[in-house]
Amino acid sequence: MDYFLALTVSGLLSGAVYALVGVAFIIVYRASGVLNFSVGEWVSLGTRTTAAGMHGIGLPLAGALIVGLTVMAALAIGFTRIVIRPLIGRPLIAMVMTTLALGVFIRGGSILALGGLPTNIPFPLTDTLWWWGDIPIPPARVLASGVSIVLVLGVVAIFRYSRAGIAIRAISDDPQAATAMGMSVPRYLALAWIISASLCVAGGVLWSIDGLGGFGMGLVLAKVLPVVVIGGLTSFGGAFVGAILVALAENWASGYLDPFLGATGTGSVIAAVMVIATLWVRPAGLFGAKLVQRV
Repeated sequence: MDYFLALTVSGLLSGAVYALVGVAFIIVYRASGVLNFSVGEWVSLGTRTTAAGMHGIGLPLAGALIVGLTVMAALAIGFTRIVIRPLIGRPLIAMVMTTLALGVFIRGGSILALGGLPTNIPFPLTDTLWWWGDIPIPPARVLASGVSIVLVLGVVAIFRYSRAGIAIRAISDDPQAATAMGMSVPRYLALAWIISASLCVAGGVLWSIDGLGGFGMGLVLAKVLPVVVIGGLTSFGGAFVGAILVALAENWASGYLDPFLGATGTGSVIAAVMVIATLWVRPAGLFGAKLVQRV
């Protein structure tokens, strides 16, 4: 029972961080209809620039986070103005290929510019353990998960109650009507990408503190897509539920099936099976909105 509880606690802690990156993916999709398959590289770059602020400039974590947020906000603004705007109204495949190309560019550029700097982010609680009976609980992971939950709730509040969030939702529903009402589509589109980029910075730092590893395209395929497909591409709450389900399934599979089969990687297989089952039973995801078209 202790082993099962340990796997469950680990899954819950990891799932909260998964959800944060999933929400970053959903924000861009809800605002612009773009499937940002380079989100893993955005997370990687946000982590690298934050680490560069600490190791290269000697800033504390708070100052390094400001460096990372500034760099990623600039990237988001530049990408929306130079690339996304000209592609509005173009086929979906053009958007997808553009985000993939951006991911390759970010990976190569970050290695060239920041390759000589350490990528780890020191955190004071990483060597400390709390105990719940016989179950060890790293306080750094608890803090990372708690911050992730707060940030997800903050995004939900922004999109539900703030003027900017309501404007982004209006633009995603009907850009022409929003423009007629005096809303600046380019400005709010850029704002959505900036929020997503900021979450990528936070997600990357918390992901590193949580010890999860595995940025880049592997992050998208193994973590983000299962989370958003299962939870629903349009639902922040669905992303959180999907993240918890994926993380729990991965931990249980890795804890029980890996030793039984004498192999590793069953967690990723289980996540893929969950995605296929969800698409088969409920293509919109557990909480995703179904697309309704008039004919």
